[in-house]
Amino acid sequence: MIVAVTNSKGGVGKTTVAVHLAVWWHEQSAAVALVDADAQGASSTWLTEAAPAIPVFRLQTPDEILDRVPALKGDFAVVVIDGPAGLSEVTRAILLVSDLALLPCGPSVLDLRAASEAIRVVKQAQRVRQGSPEALLVPNKLQARYRLSRELVETAKSLDIPATPGLRLRQAYADAAGQGQVVWRLGPRAQAAANEIKELFHGQFGQRPQNPQRSLAHR
Repeated sequence: MIVAVTNSKGGVGKTTVAVHLAVWWHEQSAAVALVDADAQGASSTWLTEAAPAIPVFRLQTPDEILDRVPALKGDFAVVVIDGPAGLSEVTRAILLVSDLALLPCGPSVLDLRAASEAIRVVKQAQRVRQGSPEALLVPNKLQARYRLSRELVETAKSLDIPATPGLRLRQAYADAAGQGQVVWRLGPRAQAAANEIKELFHGQFGQRPQNPQRSLAHR
């Protein structure tokens, strides 16, 4: 399975979701790799500290994505791609090789507009590939008493792709990035964040595959 974490706007949590997802799969004993397609390289640095056993590939061009990612699918059960900000040709190439696209979206008007643009590009890829990739909106940085957070949740229900329950705005995610860790390794102070992000992954991917060394077929 190739899982792309992408959106047209930066700062919406793509790298946070990608790194945590890669480590979560690794801890399920799945053969997982991360493709860092963002020029900033944040996920490469973070993952090398959090889980140095997970292979990381820096692929920066559409040709690299199209040529190398399908081959990685034969070597790993799960390939997580941390996509760049913007709807570049790299992003379009990622969508052409992915099985699932996770679209993190923050609670602002600009974030919602960017998510709408990202969904449009996903739909284009689905028409070309006759339904693939599947897509899920991941509302992120939600605040219980924040109007735009409520509007994001309501708007997500009206978009033409399914949405997950979402993730709250929590200091633990920033702390995890700063310490080169994932939130479930930060102890009791990060328990709420650990619970919600693990619930997100379990809800979308279930338990570990029967044979983690082979490509997943349970979706």
